[in-house]
Amino acid sequence: MRRTRRNRCQKTGPERDSDEGNVMGKERFTEVAIVGGGVIGASIAAHLAERKVGRVVVFEREDALGTGSTAKAAGGVRLQFTTAANVALSRYSMEEIRNFKERTGVDADFVQDGYLFLLDSEEDLARFSETAVVQRELGAPVEVITPEEARRILPGIEIGDLMGATFCAEDGVATPAALVAGYAALARREGVELRRGCEVTAAAVADGGGFSFVASGERWECDWLVNAAGPWAGQVGALLGVDVPVSPVRRQFFTTEPLPWVPKKMPLTIDWGTGVYMHLHSGGMLIGNSDPDEPPGFSQTPDLDYLAGVWEDATRRLPRVENAVMKTLNAGLYEVSPDHNAILGPVPGLPRFVLANGFSGHGMQHAPAVGRAISEVIADGESRTLDIGGYSLARFARGTPASEHNVI
Repeated sequence: MRRTRRNRCQKTGPERDSDEGNVMGKERFTEVAIVGGGVIGASIAAHLAERKVGRVVVFEREDALGTGSTAKAAGGVRLQFTTAANVALSRYSMEEIRNFKERTGVDADFVQDGYLFLLDSEEDLARFSETAVVQRELGAPVEVITPEEARRILPGIEIGDLMGATFCAEDGVATPAALVAGYAALARREGVELRRGCEVTAAAVADGGGFSFVASGERWECDWLVNAAGPWAGQVGALLGVDVPVSPVRRQFFTTEPLPWVPKKMPLTIDWGTGVYMHLHSGGMLIGNSDPDEPPGFSQTPDLDYLAGVWEDATRRLPRVENAVMKTLNAGLYEVSPDHNAILGPVPGLPRFVLANGFSGHGMQHAPAVGRAISEVIADGESRTLDIGGYSLARFARGTPASEHNVI
């Protein structure tokens, strides 16, 4: 029997075939191929591995997992969303992140110091107040508070222009890299192959409803193809002629040198009027924003002039930031859908092409729930733990999107 050449990309995990015959003879077939090795792809791989669905291979274009948009995630984990479906994803994910070390062996560094939304208009206060009623009905302990109460939670903020705020003590911050490392470790233990430096550049529907594709010049076949390509999801969809409406949007932030006045407990704070967010980071702060007027694109180069404006907005809200020293400048990409909600599940007409895209800035925090849901779609034919029907790609053709308003 002719022995096929090994894939040229880097690989971790055992060489394995769907049968137990000549491994090398069929090494280019896998039951499930996952395109993208960020936190979403890693979570899906780990959850699938636990279901024993057969061979699972992750194809990551970068040389290491989690070095795309996941690496630039702010790390927020919150219940304060405006749709019931997103609150449900958060609730499930938050529980898994709390128990992440027991599940994977890696500590997610989850600190629940809360989320504080600062509101400087009556209109925003009214909308957030209405949403808080729904959030509480869904079990999220969201409080509508006065500006003075907000300042007691975060001393030093300027409240003269504030109308009010919302606060949820269960919200918090986790470490994105830890989630990727934990899921990757779990997946690897269960036999998943993690192929790095492997870009999928072509794909086609194969006989029987599966797919053939090319990764770093090598040809593969699979029964299921999962698009977890983050900001590049549209490009992966286009390989199969599928319009995945995801736009890459640059998000920029900077970190500061340690600040002696930063409290030991600080909520992730969003100045809603400007869009600036800030939270504790290595004894200092992480402060960021994204420009709503910037056209979509793949640039991940920090713009110092823009970040200087972010620093000024942060200083107006928290004056002591004025004396902070910038330590690092960073830029990453959001993968934004038209309604700022995820696009999940099978593609209409291509039921084995499964999407996990369009998270619009909340992919890291929803990764545990998405991993569970997509693994059930593949293993059981549908997501049973969580209702993801409203996230289907078909909603755009039906004209039934449900916009998420609390997008940072």
